Amino acid sequence: MNVLLTSIGKRIELIGHLKSRFRVIGADASPLNAAKRFTDVFYQIPKCREAGYAEALLDICKREKVLLLVPLYEPEFEILDRERRRFEEIGVKIVLSDGEVLAICGDKRRTAAFFEKYGIPAPRTFSPEEVEEMIAGKKTEYPLVLKPVNGMGSEGIFFARNRGELAFFYEYAGKPLVQRCVTGREYTVDVLCDFFGEPVYIVPRIRLEVLSGEVSKSRVDLQGYVMEETKRLLDALNKEGRVCGPVTIQCFLSEDGLSLSFIEINPRFGGGVPLAFAAGADYAGALEKMGEGLRAGENGKVLAAAVRPDLKPFREREIKELTMLRYMQAVYE
Repeated sequence: MNVLLTSIGKRIELIGHLKSRFRVIGADASPLNAAKRFTDVFYQIPKCREAGYAEALLDICKREKVLLLVPLYEPEFEILDRERRRFEEIGVKIVLSDGEVLAICGDKRRTAAFFEKYGIPAPRTFSPEEVEEMIAGKKTEYPLVLKPVNGMGSEGIFFARNRGELAFFYEYAGKPLVQRCVTGREYTVDVLCDFFGEPVYIVPRIRLEVLSGEVSKSRVDLQGYVMEETKRLLDALNKEGRVCGPVTIQCFLSEDGLSLSFIEINPRFGGGVPLAFAAGADYAGALEKMGEGLRAGENGKVLAAAVRPDLKPFREREIKELTMLRYMQAVYE
């Protein structure tokens, strides 16, 4: 079975995990990427916003007889969501959540509105009018966090400890989202959902150290409350659109363990997901089973999953509470 990964960059551990079950084809706009050394085949393609991007991927899929396409870079998601039909017509299933889910996850104001709509615990988000009132002198509690509405990773995030800092950073960052700053134990939850929106794996891990927006030290912690609330969040998200494939969710658990605040949903693989693999989450095996359940219609079109595959052996697999300590390696060419 063949899988195509886009924007492979340095996703070497992900590629290695998937190669346990798949022939992995990699694609990236830059030939200067380390991960190409670890794929079975590599293709250089246009950038996602350049002409010919979708056509290049369609050509690769035809040439390599790809069944599953897994995009790894968020700016690609909206483009590929619009092109789903073209890929399905040649027998390719894009492992990506529906457009409605992508829109909620990709805009932090919509994420905050989603949390409020379904009663998902989250920090309070202030409207632009409320922020202007606070800058003008209305009393509020500090610190506050300011983040880009469409940001990625930790880029463009500022913390305001008083009214002066709020006024400065709000103007400097172009009037970003302003929220209460939450504290406690920070979790990232690695999730894999099947084609019906049902979670196969929910693996919480503590973020012990983060460098340049990517986790460098982390530990699996199967905290029951975090897992239960994550499942409730996914159930709510499936009411807006179908969740599919990898999802990475971030939250804070209070020091007393009694309250939780979700801050972000990313419909993609997180940088620290190799820890979930090492702890026993066989994403590759589950994706293979999902691929086997796809139904091909006339002329090989992918129509749907014919039957819900039996993923019970994967859901019930024991997950170990491991710690991950990352280090840097290099390849040479």
